[in-house]
Amino acid sequence: MNILKRLMLPILLLSFISGAMAADNNVQNHPGFVDFSVLTAIANTEPTVEISLKAPLLNMITNLIRNEDEEAAKFISKLVRVTVNVFKSSTVDVDEVANSMATIANDLDEQGWERVVRVREDEDHVDIYFRLSDDAEIIHGIAIMVAEPGETVLVNIVGDISTDDISALGRRFNLDELVDLEIEDN
Repeated sequence: MNILKRLMLPILLLSFISGAMAADNNVQNHPGFVDFSVLTAIANTEPTVEISLKAPLLNMITNLIRNEDEEAAKFISKLVRVTVNVFKSSTVDVDEVANSMATIANDLDEQGWERVVRVREDEDHVDIYFRLSDDAEIIHGIAIMVAEPGETVLVNIVGDISTDDISALGRRFNLDELVDLEIEDN
């Protein structure tokens, strides 16, 4: 019986790790996932900010805040992954990054993503996309790409978020622009 107890912990840990790895691989098949590897390769430097919140950590955060803020916990529980990378470098070629962003933007357009923001001003390039469900009731993903001299920012939020969730966050943080958010189907 003692041997069984000693074997159970490693077996449980291995199953948890396997499950986490499988969930991580599945996120790449989620309609809200964006592969920014082309852009990160162009930066050719380590990100100065790198945030990678995957499902197990998001679930833990949900459980930790549930008693204090049920609406925020409900929102976070619907997320599968949040990734933020910020690259600061004077050696990053903004035009090369912008060209790659344009290629990714075209791919997102072809995949049915909705462009909600596009800025082309001087050397600044910003694209923000939402991936909506067919009935436009759910946001499967948010992709943000920013290129400007000295800085590149890439954000991908993957999950199944309703406009009600975003409105609740708007009420929670007094962001009137989000409270009345409605996504119109084209």
